[in-house]
Amino acid sequence: MRRGRGFLILVVVALGLGAYIFFVESKRDPSDTPATAKKDKVFATDSSKFEEIELKAASGETTTLKKVNGLWEIVKPEPLPTDSAEVGSLLTTLDTLEVQRVVVENPSSAAEYGLDPARIAVSFKVTGEASPKKLLVGSKTPTGGDLYARVDGQPRVFLISAFQEDSLNKTPFGLRDKTALKFERDAADSIAIDVPGSPAVSFIKKGTDWRFSRPWDAKADFGTVDGLVGRLFMAKMASIEAADGTADLKKYGLDKPQAVVTLGAGSTQARLALGAKKAEGNLYARDLSRPMVFTLDATLLDDLKKKPEDLRKKEVFEFRAFSATSVSMTVAGKPLTFDKQKAPAPKDANTPPGPDVWKQTKPDAKDADQGKLTDMLTTLSNLRAEKFADKPFTAGEELVVSVKFGDDPAGQTTEEVRFRKSGGVVHAILPGEGGALIVSTVEFDKALAIAKELAGIK
Repeated sequence: MRRGRGFLILVVVALGLGAYIFFVESKRDPSDTPATAKKDKVFATDSSKFEEIELKAASGETTTLKKVNGLWEIVKPEPLPTDSAEVGSLLTTLDTLEVQRVVVENPSSAAEYGLDPARIAVSFKVTGEASPKKLLVGSKTPTGGDLYARVDGQPRVFLISAFQEDSLNKTPFGLRDKTALKFERDAADSIAIDVPGSPAVSFIKKGTDWRFSRPWDAKADFGTVDGLVGRLFMAKMASIEAADGTADLKKYGLDKPQAVVTLGAGSTQARLALGAKKAEGNLYARDLSRPMVFTLDATLLDDLKKKPEDLRKKEVFEFRAFSATSVSMTVAGKPLTFDKQKAPAPKDANTPPGPDVWKQTKPDAKDADQGKLTDMLTTLSNLRAEKFADKPFTAGEELVVSVKFGDDPAGQTTEEVRFRKSGGVVHAILPGEGGALIVSTVEFDKALAIAKELAGIK
């Protein structure tokens, strides 16, 4: 009986709530809700018209920036170039800063909000205006979601979003250019890596390819090497340990660096040395053209210590079965050539043309087994180096493959690879490259078997 009465009460409450929503809430004007209230900007200014900025960080450090020939520079505590991204973040924050809520119009004391003295202060001069504007930032609210703030000369205390603190609380180091090694990224055309106890590794850029010049003359893995160049270009100082550390290099492990990398860009060079590990995990480092000692992310050393094999290109071929247009091969001394030809035009204009077909053109013209030829090309194009050999085999069972590929008949690429199998090991030997790539014996045997079938060799 009690359960039935309780259920009836719940039904009555639900009906009442539904009626309220239908007759009251559905008639309410959406513009009456607080969520749509527009927030006021703290400053009605345009940062492109700023000419000077002064910041006092929570640490007490003060920085003065001035715009010189349209670019921001640090002038105090010492002349320094700026980090454009950090300055840009600061300017954007000042442009978009909003009053989240007014706390009190005329407080009896600003000290209780951390505003007397202010924890953070940012003032800026606007071209054409006599007096600078100044933002004072105090402590966080009890919930931590906002910061107390006010504009200098105005008593009103208001809230700004706490996430904006990082953009406003800037030290001289935070605003300075922290580039570890300066060079022209797009002009980089050589790299040399010297790690004590490991083989010297160097690369040169030829056209759009990176190639080893030490320890072999061979193609490098473009993505890996170019990624290393990009990482060196983007490397930022985590801290500055000494403005001039050249008199005490042993203290930083820079008398005998763990690695030295040299970047070449035309006739210019930039060299970076990585020393010992600091207590918190970063590495001491130095741009060898400057006396300064700074710290960098320690994972950079891992990239520089990679084995040469890890940086070498592992794909045997660049072509893919669908992009090949001509294949010449010599198997067991027998030469064969296959060319991809357009299918005959359909007799019916409403019938779409068929796919291109492979035809044997040498030593005699005849139809080719489409499935077998495609299977062989797919197998060959997927071959990758499992290891590398310093010297290629000089004898053994051979398969020579030359493939033309590309959409433009006038600008097609030709790849030729000589395979030699000896004692169950297969070497892929590329023209103009030192050593050989050791590839899967199983996959090579599969391609070789198909090649022999196509050549009629049993």
